[in-house]
Amino acid sequence: MKTIKFTSVLILVLLAHLSFAQLPKLAVVSFDANAKDIKEMSLTELIRIEISKHNRYEMVDRYEIAELLGKNDLNPAMCYSKTCLLRAGELLKVDWVLSGNVDHIGESLFIRLRMMNMSTGAVEKEVVKEFLYIPEKINTMISICTNNLLDVPNDKMIEQSLSNRESYESAVNNPYYQKLNLTGPRMGFAFFVGDQAKIMSKPEDQGGFDGYPAMFQMGYQFEQQYLNEGKWQALFEFLPMISGIDQGLLIPSFTVLNGLRNNTNGLEFAIGPTVSIARQARMFQDGNGDWQLANQVVNDGDYPEVYRMDSRGGARLVSNVIIAAGFTLKSGKLNIPINGFVVPSKHNLRFGFSFGFNARK
Repeated sequence: MKTIKFTSVLILVLLAHLSFAQLPKLAVVSFDANAKDIKEMSLTELIRIEISKHNRYEMVDRYEIAELLGKNDLNPAMCYSKTCLLRAGELLKVDWVLSGNVDHIGESLFIRLRMMNMSTGAVEKEVVKEFLYIPEKINTMISICTNNLLDVPNDKMIEQSLSNRESYESAVNNPYYQKLNLTGPRMGFAFFVGDQAKIMSKPEDQGGFDGYPAMFQMGYQFEQQYLNEGKWQALFEFLPMISGIDQGLLIPSFTVLNGLRNNTNGLEFAIGPTVSIARQARMFQDGNGDWQLANQVVNDGDYPEVYRMDSRGGARLVSNVIIAAGFTLKSGKLNIPINGFVVPSKHNLRFGFSFGFNARK
């Protein structure tokens, strides 16, 4: 029985040894960085680490490379040509040698990795990929290129965020601010329904505004982000606006929204309070269902009095809740947020849309 156990253990050890011995030997010799914010020496070691994670090659460490090549007057940091790489591979007695480079051109980083087969003397595996110029994310870019070289799947969202200029900003591709900031001008229209629409259309001598149940709005949106994780960011939006200029009115308002925005598709949803200054009069509805001004018609307490929108009244502060949703169109560095909103109340409803623009820094 002991003999059988010993034989089994021996077989397992031999199999493990043979499995390890069958791994082709790889040396990452050099990596050239033509970008001021990137150091090639650390990236050379990063490539070794990334390849080692997948246990597909027996890696030659940096100390052995420096010692063996140094004895033969060969500087790894200057070994980029095919001739030099072949010589380095022979000295290191490996099956594959790897070299690469990163170049900063315009607003892009181009990363190239190439693996040379020592038995054929030819470059048999090569990856060339373009990324956005974000030096702080070079480690992630190297990992993506290494995975491509080894046919290992990458996270598509992360890869797109670092390579596609039309992708939405997130903590991945905007390490400077970690936010998609849509601060900028806003303009649009608000539409009235119900009693408010009727009052807007009435003549001024009847308490109306002699206008249309729709108003042009313009203002400016400020944002403050407090969370940006994964596909979502949470933020406060502050929106001062002026309405009614197209109808000779000047109605100021201020809105505070708390919302969520999706970094993948630009969809967003927000809700919060809005306050405005409106002309309202104290009124009551008589027995015939007609609205009367409390300061012109005697009520005697028979009917409840309320403040109601009326051009004959004074300026009052009015508060409501606004529910908004929208999305953002992108064209290069230009952001175009488009939003729709609803302002519900007990007897009336107001809704509308707005759009704006800003340029991503």
